[in-house]
Amino acid sequence: MAYTPAVSITLPVMITVGDLSCEAGTITIEPDDTAGSIRREIAAFLREAADVVERSAEEVTTP
Repeated sequence: MAYTPAVSITLPVMITVGDLSCEAGTITIEPDDTAGSIRREIAAFLREAADVVERSAEEVTTP
């Protein structure tokens, strides 16, 4: 059985597209999270972050 730490881990996430960087937020991994739930959470987070960066880029480049 794999060892599960008894602490939460919070990781900051930065998204960079070209020269445009954006702090997308954080991902928190709780002790009772499973590998599958973490993969789903990260995938959903990255899709959402990509949408935010895309909207931000449009705002910056739209006159």
